Amino acid sequence: MLTLPLSGIRVLDASNTYAGPTCGRVLADLGAEVIHVEAMQRWELARMLVLAENDTGERYWNRGGYFMARNLGKQDVTLDLTRPEGVELFKRLAATCDVVLESFAPRVMRGFGLGYDELRAVRPDIIYCSLSGYGQQGPYRDWIAYGMGLEPASGISQTTGYPGEAPMRSGISLTDPLAGLAAASAVLMALHYRRRTGTGQYIDLSEHEAAMPLIGEALLDYQMNGRLPERRGNRSWFAAPRGCYPSLEEGAAHHRSDEGNEPGDTSPIARHAAAGDEWVVISCHDDAEFARLCDAVGHPEWTRDERFAGVLARHDNHDALDLLISGWTRGRTKHDAMATLQAAGVRAAAVLHGKDLLMNEHLRARGHFEVVDHPEIGPRPYPRQLPVHFSEFEAGARGPAPLLGEHNDEVLRDLAGLTDDDLRELRASMVVGERPEPLAPPDAIRGAAEMPLDVLREVGAIKAVEPDYRDRWRTWLGVQ
Repeated sequence: MLTLPLSGIRVLDASNTYAGPTCGRVLADLGAEVIHVEAMQRWELARMLVLAENDTGERYWNRGGYFMARNLGKQDVTLDLTRPEGVELFKRLAATCDVVLESFAPRVMRGFGLGYDELRAVRPDIIYCSLSGYGQQGPYRDWIAYGMGLEPASGISQTTGYPGEAPMRSGISLTDPLAGLAAASAVLMALHYRRRTGTGQYIDLSEHEAAMPLIGEALLDYQMNGRLPERRGNRSWFAAPRGCYPSLEEGAAHHRSDEGNEPGDTSPIARHAAAGDEWVVISCHDDAEFARLCDAVGHPEWTRDERFAGVLARHDNHDALDLLISGWTRGRTKHDAMATLQAAGVRAAAVLHGKDLLMNEHLRARGHFEVVDHPEIGPRPYPRQLPVHFSEFEAGARGPAPLLGEHNDEVLRDLAGLTDDDLRELRASMVVGERPEPLAPPDAIRGAAEMPLDVLREVGAIKAVEPDYRDRWRTWLGVQ
């Protein structure tokens, strides 16, 4: 039987939503037994995000795609930690575990009596990892932390946006996956340290700080030059041209559109909105690459234009150059434009959306999407959490995400030593269970999860619905 790197390691995962569950998913993919802990009274918000087919089903709390992607291969138990019985059971489980993960505000676990000192008393070599917004020490430690606030707090938003405009967020909770991967790395280092020394330890991880390496260039610029970053949109301080250019809709007939745009049109990219939402990014780092771009698009004369003679000139005349390049890209699909330019040795990439990624031939060839069968929604493709392939083992999902409380009996019997009578009493007193309590009102669930598809399109939550999408991805990924 194949032995994975973390086979024999058990993790008690009391984290929720994104950052902590990402860490737990990495550890599970590497072979650890990960037991996810939530409560009937306070179950994971992610269980309500992106329900399969926008359908609540009979048990809506088991259909959240967001929860599934972060918790593949884990077990699930429910414990009410506001009750002494729940706290005692958590300690019993922790005594059998190597690692504890939690992502509450700093005061919460200590308030339950489940801080590092309390758990070290039942398992002296425990590795205890706390993921919080601003860390366990410092004047911000108790502040409310969330993705929209942590991203600008890390300095990222000061560098993102367009010239002369306000800072912009990246579009996702970027700090969460960064913190989750950093936490997984920290746990692996702590496990290695324990193997060498026999000593466990406490890991204080700040999601705020986990994102700061992304702004290393801006920090160095200020350190060396005393200069604050300027928002540049898609442009670069060294490469020219660099930008995101409009392209032809996939499936549309090709047409020539390289004469440029109408006189006086100084913003071809902004004007593209009426023509669709397909894009290709292009970047030229030196004169030789720019010459290859000009040859590839059929306009070698651009290299002889004094406005573009050298990188400094191209920077000064970037708007004019963008008009010419977008005139060429408009007549081609993003994939055709990328292939043409890459064949000529020019840095170019299509801007892919969700469907492009799922149906991408390169990702399929690399086995990036794993198809996992879930008992309530059937087989679904999920992206790998670790973007690596090892020569000696395969790190990937060990099973579907768990149902709420699915492993209560198995885990609490085998690890906490409970009897059937104990479990009946705990269910009767609602310390454990398999249904949220209280259930959300039906109207609230329909409002959150069963919004009509035409409304979802209007608000931009979805772009389109293809009725045969399941058959198409199953055929593409070779699923029977």
